[in-house]
Amino acid sequence: MLFLVFQLDQDRYAIEAAQVVSVLNLVNPKAIPQAPAAVAGAFDYRGEPVPLIDLCQLALGRPARALLSTRVIVVNYPAGDGANRKLGLIAEQVLETVRREAAEFAPAGVDAAQAPYLGPVAADAQGLIQWVRIEQLLPDSVRELLFQAAVESA
Repeated sequence: MLFLVFQLDQDRYAIEAAQVVSVLNLVNPKAIPQAPAAVAGAFDYRGEPVPLIDLCQLALGRPARALLSTRVIVVNYPAGDGANRKLGLIAEQVLETVRREAAEFAPAGVDAAQAPYLGPVAADAQGLIQWVRIEQLLPDSVRELLFQAAVESA
């Protein structure tokens, strides 16, 4: 399996590349007033408005830094109605891909109930890398906020 790797502070994380639609330069999103802190806003992706989540804000409680390696990862997100929707993820240090077999990942040994998107880990020469489960990234309340209009119009 191919994974796209990014960092949250010094720790490495990976998203399954099959879920990635595109990797873009950092965008200037339209703000969504009263949205949860991790919702950075929305942006236009090929004529379609796409919600944008700041992974640093979601996981670390701070906004992503505008580094040269900070990117928007557009993924296919299972919105809960049986369809996939595009979701933008702001991530720092998006610099590489790695190949790993699913069997190389093992439970992290810590129950992260507040972060169910954090999956198993694998080790390499640079240390541990943790698999981020896109389908578990958003709490139900945020998923409904971002995708309810799309469900209602379908």
